[in-house]
Amino acid sequence: MESKKVGFITIGQSPREDVISEIRPLLLPQIEIYEEGLLDGLSPEEIELLKPEFGEIPLVTRLRDHSQVLLGEEKVSSLMHEALDNMRRKTDIRAAGVLCTHDFQLPQLSYPVIFPHDYIHFILTRTLRISSLGAVVPLEGQVEMARKKLEVEKVVIDVMSPYEEGKNWEETARKFTQEKVEAVVLDCMGFRMEAKQQLQNLLSCPILLPRAILAQAINQLF
Repeated sequence: MESKKVGFITIGQSPREDVISEIRPLLLPQIEIYEEGLLDGLSPEEIELLKPEFGEIPLVTRLRDHSQVLLGEEKVSSLMHEALDNMRRKTDIRAAGVLCTHDFQLPQLSYPVIFPHDYIHFILTRTLRISSLGAVVPLEGQVEMARKKLEVEKVVIDVMSPYEEGKNWEETARKFTQEKVEAVVLDCMGFRMEAKQQLQNLLSCPILLPRAILAQAINQLF
């Protein structure tokens, strides 16, 4: 069976074994994984320059040492298109998956690139067709952005970082139950299968996990 190389790009540093370790078993056996990060090779001082300015939407990711870092949305977007283009030119990847749920508005690329948000949006608005959604975002500064990008009539937001210890899903589940949400999105690539399962044990509605959706979308290409 001929292997098909797929690139995965994180807005942080690669490798992202915390994500790829759960994506890998979901992929078709012929898919070979290649990883890159927007912050690969950057010094701490250079990473510091990418942090959000006052009023800029923050994005959160993980560095190679497992620490959490905040980045400015505009700075990340300006780096993303060139990084995806360069990854294609220097490797033989057939497609790429972006390890971030942000709704990047980038020029069209010359090869298939999967942005998880596009598939999440389709499932919510065209498949489930729900009017009340629960969403878990990692940062308080992302609440309004999440309401706008998810485009559901009612969006109930809870804030919880996947990179912090001691997460308790009972309060989140109680909030979503009281608001009668019809589905939940764990709106960060850092959320693990375990988080989805813990919340699913407390709720009866569908729970969308971006890393699983990304893997399924990539499989459809091959």
